[in-house]
Amino acid sequence: MTKIASFLTLLITALVFLLPAAPAQAAQRDRVFVASYGSDSNPCTFGSPCKTFQQAINVVAVGGEVTAIDSAGFGPLSVTQSVTITSPAGVEAGIQAGASGDAVYINAPGGIVKLRGLTLEGANSALTGIYLNSGSRIEVVDCNVSNFIDHGIYIAPFSATTVSVLISNTIATGNANGGGIYFDSGESGSITAAFDHVTLANNFFGFGAEMFSNSSGSIETLITDSHIDNNTAGISLSGGSASNVNSVILKNVTLNDDADFGIALTSYTSAWLSHVTQTSVPGFVVASINFVQSPTSAFAYSDGSNHLMGSTFGGSTTSWAPN
Repeated sequence: MTKIASFLTLLITALVFLLPAAPAQAAQRDRVFVASYGSDSNPCTFGSPCKTFQQAINVVAVGGEVTAIDSAGFGPLSVTQSVTITSPAGVEAGIQAGASGDAVYINAPGGIVKLRGLTLEGANSALTGIYLNSGSRIEVVDCNVSNFIDHGIYIAPFSATTVSVLISNTIATGNANGGGIYFDSGESGSITAAFDHVTLANNFFGFGAEMFSNSSGSIETLITDSHIDNNTAGISLSGGSASNVNSVILKNVTLNDDADFGIALTSYTSAWLSHVTQTSVPGFVVASINFVQSPTSAFAYSDGSNHLMGSTFGGSTTSWAPN
């Protein structure tokens, strides 16, 4: 019996060594899920989803996707890598930031971040809805960003990088002390942006773009088929230099009842307008709350007076106003 027992012991020991070792940590998944009934102790699979976006971000692979299964609030998050965060049609994936916080903070050098179908709420106490400090590209599609005390969407690459921005079918409203969308390139950052079917309403700035006067970067923005309504200021561009561009192109855009001005340009900024309508509730706006510009900025109307309501400094048919 002793020999048999010894033989069995040796056999079991050999088999154990032949078994594959268990991984020290489970591999990150390309696609993970969150749900109202989830738990952050779960593996974030469809059958066992996480509870919060932050935990899902922690376990998703670089360039992977986080999907909300049902409608709920999934908490603020910090993004440090390429990722897509999305919810399918009919699902409201909410993010409510805490007081003085940001709903989505992005510090992902070289990263591509895509946000789709999200509802971001600031409750008039959180600072910013979407704050990109670094990244190579951000896409915001089918989102609602409301009631932040600073900016709804804030793109501020303060390093010598270029950020590509796409914002489509998105609403930014009620961001009363900042911009619905606001760009700040600092001394060396560059931003190339396209907005399509965007509504910016009841913010302080509808859209603002700011550069340092000694900036080596640039900001170039195209806005099409959009509404910029009922803000304190519609569009404000400032900063830049003779060799560094801060410009906006507006095509099929309506600016309605923006209280202080529709468009203001200062310090080597420029705006190109095509089929732009600017009105106020009482009627045509007057020069002081219409187009405002400094001697170093310029407007160009690519379609003359057609579809242009209002004027520059009172002129009704101006096609170019360099001063």
